[in-house]
Amino acid sequence: MASRFRLLFSIALGLCMPAALAQTATTTTSVTVRAGPDRSMPSVTSLLSNTSVNVVGCVANWSWCDVIAGRERGWVYTRYLSMPFEGTAMTIANGGPRLGLPVVEFALGPYWDEHYTQRMWFAQKSTWQRRWDQQRPMSPWRDPAAPRS
Repeated sequence: MASRFRLLFSIALGLCMPAALAQTATTTTSVTVRAGPDRSMPSVTSLLSNTSVNVVGCVANWSWCDVIAGRERGWVYTRYLSMPFEGTAMTIANGGPRLGLPVVEFALGPYWDEHYTQRMWFAQKSTWQRRWDQQRPMSPWRDPAAPRS
């Protein structure tokens, strides 16, 4: 009986870990949450300015972050997300790797299968996948404070 309880507890704890590890950011203006890290992706929801979100992670160039806001999950452009850093608020776009957020990859198929099966635009997943596959690669992050060459 005790081993069964430990197994169930371990599974429940594992399911809670991603949310527990997420860091909090605040929207700096009203934003559209997207179904992927690009403004051409379908809209999931809109958030008002000063809305707190849990940041799951950001793409490697720190331009978009995967966030959770209430029951909604999706991607927000990082110029509109700020976090406390060294006593002040800093946008994720400016802070990049200094903010300690995890880097995550985006794979449309698995991400949409996990989060959007009930959305109207899910039926066009293959069309959105083709569009995503034709995207140019994201440019690398450049520290805005670094001198330009």
